Amino acid sequence: MDRAPLMAGARAWLELIRLPAVFTAPADVLAGAALTGALASTADTTLTAARLAGAVLASVAVYAAGMAANDYCDARIDAAERPNRPIPSGRVTQAQVLRFVLTLQLLAVLIAGVVSVAAGAAALATVGLTWLYNGLLKDSAVGPLSMGACRYGNALVGACAVAWPVPPQAWGAPLATLLYVAAITGVSRFEVAGGRGGAYRTAVAVLVALSGIAGLVGALHNAPLWSTLVGLAPTLWLLRAVRPAWPEASGGAVRGIVMAGIFGIALLNAALCAQAGHPLIAALVVALAVSGRFVGRRFYST
Repeated sequence: MDRAPLMAGARAWLELIRLPAVFTAPADVLAGAALTGALASTADTTLTAARLAGAVLASVAVYAAGMAANDYCDARIDAAERPNRPIPSGRVTQAQVLRFVLTLQLLAVLIAGVVSVAAGAAALATVGLTWLYNGLLKDSAVGPLSMGACRYGNALVGACAVAWPVPPQAWGAPLATLLYVAAITGVSRFEVAGGRGGAYRTAVAVLVALSGIAGLVGALHNAPLWSTLVGLAPTLWLLRAVRPAWPEASGGAVRGIVMAGIFGIALLNAALCAQAGHPLIAALVVALAVSGRFVGRRFYST
């Protein structure tokens, strides 16, 4: 049996879901869970770990489905601007992708629902947000914020998985991730034509500023020095990509910023976990980001 077509087909699906970026999805859930404080106070750690594992699986399915839905909705645009992507290249069909997306989304809601009714509701809401972004709001003025809201929903899946009602800090802190993801989405609008002019520079400057929001909040709240230093990691990581792409950049250089920004989401969530007093979870989030970046050498993430 010739394995080449099989491997080529598998690669198309892995490209469709943006495999490297999928490693960052659990970061939202883990941060949301850490911020509830329930991980520190629960007596039944085995049950909490099981619920958290279910929430992570649900978030991965939601994220992968959302990325595939992006290509489903953009198939006509990609045929002109990104002809090598799975759908315009003919490696998969739109009908196949739609079935794949709906199946993953159904599984995500079912898995989260088994974890808890609240987590299932959060997963369902996040699925709805992904369709709202991909199908309606992507190119609108609120498109970046709607993309950030998808990540915010993912964090609530984690929070709802380990505690209900969700404490105030778990509602508020993930807003940092929402704003940061919105900024990445704003920069990504320059991926095709390249970055130049005031709009591009403003988008990049806002992204860099927001990458340090966790560290700033930690400093203002007299967090331990080590957790404040962890809060600097997203900015330091991002600046490596921004430096050669300032003040103007080719489309490829802009994609480099976006890719760095995507993995910076995990680092930002690690900072939130650190400030919540969960260094081991923060370390796990960083490990996931490193793993995703390693996989990213063979698959694109944007």
